[in-house]
Amino acid sequence: MKYKLVMDIEINSVEDLKKLRMIVEANNLDKPNFSEIARNLGIDRRTAKKYYLGGDKKERKKKKSVIDRHYKIIEELLSEDSKQVFYYKDHLFRYLQREHGLNCTRNNFNYYILNHEEFAKYFRPKGNSNAIKSEKPFGEQAQFDWKEKNEFYI
Repeated sequence: MKYKLVMDIEINSVEDLKKLRMIVEANNLDKPNFSEIARNLGIDRRTAKKYYLGGDKKERKKKKSVIDRHYKIIEELLSEDSKQVFYYKDHLFRYLQREHGLNCTRNNFNYYILNHEEFAKYFRPKGNSNAIKSEKPFGEQAQFDWKEKNEFYI
């Protein structure tokens, strides 16, 4: 028996590639053009092929971070009871390196802080009601710091 099937298949995400594979294999069709699929989905062709063949996203294991042993110290330093104020994550990072022997990269430290909501909210901008606001529209007013020996020409 011979069947002639005409199908329109719309692929909107990598999850649809599994369905495509089932249809292709069930009907003994040629393999799809992974480059074209990748262009349409905005991904690499190897990624398209991986999902077509059944490669799901793997869940990562939760690994202990080097910074975990400094969790309590960070919690104390960023609490409202702390006398020290850290305006930037970088200042906290350097303080922990200098005073508590933190040994990690700045990127890993920033990632750690941002992944712990209780720490991340400390560094979010806080609305300041005393902040000076400009009455002029953007581009009509300039502000600058005074420097010595500057000559101004009008």
